Amino acid sequence: MVDFSLKRFVSFFKYFLFFFYFSAVYHLLCIIFKITGTVGLRESFYMSFLWMTLVLLFNNKAKKVAAFIGIVLWLGSLFSLGYFALYGQEFSQSVIFIIFESNLTESSEFLETYFVWWLIPMVLIYSFIAFYLWKKLDDGLDIKIYKKLIFVLLFTAIPFHKFIDNYIVGNKSLTDSSYIQMKRMETATPWNIAFSYVTYRIDLANMERLIHANTNLKPLKNLKDKYKDEDTTLVLVIGESTNRNRMSLYGYKRDTTPQLQKLKKDLVLFDNVYSPRPYTIEVLQQALTFADEENPDLYLDKPNLINIMKQAGYETFWITNQQTQTKRNTMLTTFSQMCDHQVYLNNNRKQNSAAYDGAVLKPFEDVLNNDMHKKRFIVVHLLGTHNRYKYRYPKEFAIFDNKGGLEGLNSEQKTLYNEYDNAVYYNDYVVSKLIETIKNHNESNIAMLYLSDHGEEVFDNVFEKRLGRNENNPTKAMYTIPFMVYQNEKWKSTIGNNIAKNANHRLYSSSNLIYTFSDLAGIYFDDFDASKSIINKNFYQYSVYIGDPYSKNKLRDLTKKPFKQQS
Repeated sequence: MVDFSLKRFVSFFKYFLFFFYFSAVYHLLCIIFKITGTVGLRESFYMSFLWMTLVLLFNNKAKKVAAFIGIVLWLGSLFSLGYFALYGQEFSQSVIFIIFESNLTESSEFLETYFVWWLIPMVLIYSFIAFYLWKKLDDGLDIKIYKKLIFVLLFTAIPFHKFIDNYIVGNKSLTDSSYIQMKRMETATPWNIAFSYVTYRIDLANMERLIHANTNLKPLKNLKDKYKDEDTTLVLVIGESTNRNRMSLYGYKRDTTPQLQKLKKDLVLFDNVYSPRPYTIEVLQQALTFADEENPDLYLDKPNLINIMKQAGYETFWITNQQTQTKRNTMLTTFSQMCDHQVYLNNNRKQNSAAYDGAVLKPFEDVLNNDMHKKRFIVVHLLGTHNRYKYRYPKEFAIFDNKGGLEGLNSEQKTLYNEYDNAVYYNDYVVSKLIETIKNHNESNIAMLYLSDHGEEVFDNVFEKRLGRNENNPTKAMYTIPFMVYQNEKWKSTIGNNIAKNANHRLYSSSNLIYTFSDLAGIYFDDFDASKSIINKNFYQYSVYIGDPYSKNKLRDLTKKPFKQQS
């Protein structure tokens, strides 16, 4: 009896291994090459139990059923495996977005650029191993009917345990629970294609609704471009999760920003700017629009910064290393789609995957070198120092590994602390390279504004030992951001420095960025308010709020209740 049970277990295991193989190879490669963590492998493990239910239901023809399933899994897995081999990224919903938003010529040119000869023998070896695993399967699974039903229920519950937890236990809606389930199943073959397409269509519909509403907005009244006769390029670089107090440029003890420090004399640094919220989407809904803490929904009712620049006659570009399309990122993708041109560089499924910001440098240079447009507005959206920090920089930038001098932190906390500083160090390299690219380009007047969307708490206060961002329990590190302006020599000689003297120390919220950037660009209109531009001589010190604008009683005014030095 023991021998028979062991034999049955081995038989079950061989079937499970066969199904899991088609997802496991891809995820193991992602882990080995440090593209992502182990979440995808774990979820694929759960999802592979679903196929066990089919071979149990047809246990007398189990091997034939497995062959049919295997062909489907094999075909589906080639997409993710091939995409990883060609581009070194995860296959995701964002890839589906790129495929359907690009024309056939663009897609074929992209494939020709990256195709490698060794992909063919790799697929052959991969396929041979799959066939070998199938050949080793037993012809049938000898199991009694009542045990079969128990195992079918068990093997169905395992992949759907989160749906059950969300919908039945957690009382979430069927729509939300189904969406979460689909996102989890996207990690496994063949759901990576099927559900990536479904979620792409759902998020695309939401995005199109926002874009349609935006196109029906009335343009700003009496808009005037002060520099309309000049060849001008305006650049907005949006960083991610970077706390300025971890930058040596702003006085941090570690030399995390050596390249920007070399450029310091060319920069106008602002050292008292805060983000209104600690979350990317919520910040940019204010920073790129007229929305603020008092009127948080104005981003739906009035033109945004992209609309303003287009109305002023600028050709608009959006270069991003953020995830291309997810439910969470729908607003970001909407902003990008409002531009005339888009360059999407990060198609990973989650942010805890390797995607280095150096990828933006080449497309940025290409746009600058393209002289077809007299006026250009370029948005460069970085992944910056977003968690997980170890995925934000190549290994040659891992210069901070000394765990001494970080008293009060345990070994794991010290590792994260160092990884964050390494991410800041690499971010310094990328931002300085963008500036140097502008510096070497004197055909047009170019001004660049760089800021981070928000900060990040990475054990900045060793007494509290906190990590990440929490709006309900704010710290200074979560809201403290770098904010700087660079103007090339031609801009200075032709247009001049249009930044007010002694503006560097003004207390300011990036929720009013639209006024500052319009002022920098020399674009004025009826709704322009000079008192809300940090660079304007008529600046007025308004209240600087942080917190959820939909909970007015929780807003904190930093002019009345500033952060303590260590909080």
